[in-house]
Amino acid sequence: MMKKRITALALALAMLLGSGAASADDGTGAAETPAAEAASTETEGTSAEAEAPKPEPDAEGTLSFGNLGARMKENYLPLLALNESIIDIESHDYEWRYENLRTSLNYIVHSYEDTAKAANNGVDVPGSGLMAWTDSNYVQALNAFDKLKDGTTVKDDQDLLWKYRNTQELSVVAGETLYMQIKAMQAQDEEISRSLAKLDRVLQETELRRELGQVSELSLTQLKNQRTQIASGQQTLRMGIETMLLTLKNMVGAELDKPLSLGALPEVTAEQLAAMDLEADLEKARAVSYELYDAKKQVEDYRKGPYASEVYSGKSDKFFEVSQVKHALEAMKLRQQQTEQNYELNFRTLYAQVKDAAQVLDAKRVAVESQEMSYAAAALKFEQGSISANALADAADELAAAKDAVANAERDLFSKYRSYCWAVEYGILNG
Repeated sequence: MMKKRITALALALAMLLGSGAASADDGTGAAETPAAEAASTETEGTSAEAEAPKPEPDAEGTLSFGNLGARMKENYLPLLALNESIIDIESHDYEWRYENLRTSLNYIVHSYEDTAKAANNGVDVPGSGLMAWTDSNYVQALNAFDKLKDGTTVKDDQDLLWKYRNTQELSVVAGETLYMQIKAMQAQDEEISRSLAKLDRVLQETELRRELGQVSELSLTQLKNQRTQIASGQQTLRMGIETMLLTLKNMVGAELDKPLSLGALPEVTAEQLAAMDLEADLEKARAVSYELYDAKKQVEDYRKGPYASEVYSGKSDKFFEVSQVKHALEAMKLRQQQTEQNYELNFRTLYAQVKDAAQVLDAKRVAVESQEMSYAAAALKFEQGSISANALADAADELAAAKDAVANAERDLFSKYRSYCWAVEYGILNG
């Protein structure tokens, strides 16, 4: 009977320990603070999200950049799976787990005492409960209990939450990058269409000149071949756009067989650029960077590991072990320093790129103003009959090209500024 009771308890412990990492306090408050802080952090985050203004819902068949992240988190299956894992960790009842394990440990000890007492004709056997230390279920439960007691598992849970949330944000970054790439490719498609229209005008003029014997058949054939190659490249580009759109549709839960129109990218305002503070923003980015945290954590985990801890506690006096561990740890510290240096270098570079992209945009806008004046002059000449319709069309193409340059510069600025925002807000360097 006692063996059945212990077997049932072993099954219960297996279910308990397999349900995930947890932590609780033993009454001294050792593990209560991390759990309380975690709950406080979650509450504050939820409140901030609730207060943030939400973009207008997208019309059917459309997707705006402002709603992209929210729609991904609502519909993208990998993010939904991650969210379930996050909810699971957040739902851990550390106090319940602590009390449950303590009760279970006491039960195993008393079971061994009862077994020994029964075997000794009802007489207590001093120290019989110590036999529980040889029980694998007891050892496993005790290990979990100790981690709950000292707060280790609460910290492990918070580390895992950070990792999961970082993975979520990285997925949204990937979605935003895809959105911007599609917009850039669509703009390129429009530019190619204008190039083909211009080439058609040249072809029409060349055919007339060939009939007059001014150009050869070979020249005309070469122009036609050039047009064919450009048109073929445009079809390949459009296929790429459709493929990327399918991926984006899947990310936001849109129907794959229905068209999806992407809204314009937001503009970066002068106020946003002026608000950039390199040093202050760098400190914010460092504080929330999972990359930097993980680099530091790897060093700490190795330092606290069973092998290294023996060396640093003086339990191991073998020279090769001491040397090996210390050099390995020093190498990890140097890699951590390299990670930190690269992070700062990349952040400062990104800041400079944003500022440079802003001044490039200003220059392109000045060029458009100049080109608009040139087109106005060409239009006047056309009205006066001093230039041909093709010449006026060429002037219009030059103006369109100048406007394309502005649009490209705007996208480049937004892309770099958005990367800067991801770094400051989430510690993610994507530029």
